Amino acid sequence: MTWQMLIVFGLLAATIALMIWERLSVDQVAMLAFGVLLATGILAPREAFGVFGNEAAITVGCMFVLSAALERTGLVETIGHRLNRVIGKTDWWVLLVMLPIVALISAFMNNTPVVVVFMPIMITLAATRGVKPSKLLIPLSFASILGGTCTLIGTSTNILVSATARQFGQAPLGMFEIGKVGLILTVAGLAYLLTLGRKLLPARETLASILQTTEGRQYLTEVVVAPRSPLVGKRLPDTPLSSHPKARVLEVIRAGDALPLPLNEIALEEGDRLRLTTERSSVIDIHNLEGLQLAPKEKLGLEWAGAQKAMVAECVVAPHSGLIGRSIRQMNFRRRYGVLVLAVHRMGVNLRQDFADVRLRYGDTLLVEGPESAVNELRRGRDFLLLLDVPYAAKRREKQWLAAGIIALVVALAALRVMPIGALAVLGSVLVVVTRCLDVEEAYESIDWRILFLIFGMLALGLALEKTGAAQLAAQGLLRELGSMGPTVVLSAVVFIAAVATSFLSNNAVAVLLTPIVIQAATALHVSPRPFIIAAAIGASTCFATPIGYQTNTLVYGAGGYLFRDFLRVGLPLNLCVWILATLLIPLIWPFAPH
Repeated sequence: MTWQMLIVFGLLAATIALMIWERLSVDQVAMLAFGVLLATGILAPREAFGVFGNEAAITVGCMFVLSAALERTGLVETIGHRLNRVIGKTDWWVLLVMLPIVALISAFMNNTPVVVVFMPIMITLAATRGVKPSKLLIPLSFASILGGTCTLIGTSTNILVSATARQFGQAPLGMFEIGKVGLILTVAGLAYLLTLGRKLLPARETLASILQTTEGRQYLTEVVVAPRSPLVGKRLPDTPLSSHPKARVLEVIRAGDALPLPLNEIALEEGDRLRLTTERSSVIDIHNLEGLQLAPKEKLGLEWAGAQKAMVAECVVAPHSGLIGRSIRQMNFRRRYGVLVLAVHRMGVNLRQDFADVRLRYGDTLLVEGPESAVNELRRGRDFLLLLDVPYAAKRREKQWLAAGIIALVVALAALRVMPIGALAVLGSVLVVVTRCLDVEEAYESIDWRILFLIFGMLALGLALEKTGAAQLAAQGLLRELGSMGPTVVLSAVVFIAAVATSFLSNNAVAVLLTPIVIQAATALHVSPRPFIIAAAIGASTCFATPIGYQTNTLVYGAGGYLFRDFLRVGLPLNLCVWILATLLIPLIWPFAPH
């Protein structure tokens, strides 16, 4: 083993450890590995920088744009609302109708925005039918993952496996090639979710439902600290408001500005305006507290106190949010967004206290309270996904079918092999912008740059594995343990290893790192690499047993009030089902015999 191999294997182990540790984001870890490969000279600058022109990365970026065109024109949302009219009254009927639709859309659209659009719809369907959202959201995520295995563009993992295989002299995957097995897996997976999986789903409470079971409907009001009030100079914890069981102070406004200090540290002054929420029955009690006056209507800029409802809403930290890694206190959340954070859901835990300094992560669910206008502003931003069944961004509904037609054209031409998928994705992205399905700013915002830089770093590491011979050495190690048992056992191990790795690492990272190794293994076995390439794609694309391996699982984790063990209980049987079926079907569809 050469010193270059030792560095690459050490770097690979460090990369995996850092990704699991989660102190740094996965894109930061990937680019750190990129820097090490450059600094050690394992990759020459020309080799390293070549990954930035990789067709797979460009294709993935363009697929984000095409998916955003469908999302922003509201086509997926329109389909969801129309289906609501024909769905029955039970969770089984909701799943029966919605899951095949979600899987079908996910076959041609990045599955993360599919889940983003359908989550509020599913939550509303649950509310109107008296069903817990937890009965619907895990199946929503799993259906989107399964649908992604049906086409080349269904998930970025397939695109990366195809491009990596092409770098090693293999033919790229066809548009519907992987669907030969993916369609069977999807049908089997949906059947499981409608039968045994449905019975394993928990009936969990969401953040909002927990609050609503203990508190009445809340209303917004404002009071002013009166002249010569006994409250002047006192901190809020020392006033009667702090002990009022039904009142919650949202902010203190002084000289027209909301004070940025923590509420408990503010000493009240004459003329301070306190914006708070309370139940309707308690509005008069609060106004009658000594030293407080009802804020005049003309100063409030809104209707008489108690007439405007204070909304309670759940929102999920979005994949593209600029707030990831920052705390609620650090960003001065209340002043920035005009709402108060009541609770945070993370990793199966609902935090009601001491969460102000917790650094936000993708998928965290926040329970917020504030005036309707502030909640609407929160909805229109790109930092959060609000779990309300209403559009969170302006739609171009007249462009719906134009966007769908452009994507259909890209798929058709790719299936006919008129042009490579990368070139077609670029042309399709240009068309959706030129035809105003998206404007230029929206197109740039739609691209998840974290994923792209993750891909760049992993492509560089994969290149180093191949250049130094580390991939060949890893393949030999795999064959040394399993090679004597035959190619079917090795293929089964590839699916298993990919699925397990994807449960804790990025699916894109697993795809890029595993593909060179399985190609080397197939070469050593003197069999066709094709079934092993398909096995790597399927294994890396199907993560069901944990909420952290796949973005859609992370999205529904907090929104459904799930615990980690819920994914293990529902997802592990599905992962086993996919593993067994893939092991049996892939050799039948793609024989081991070399071409």
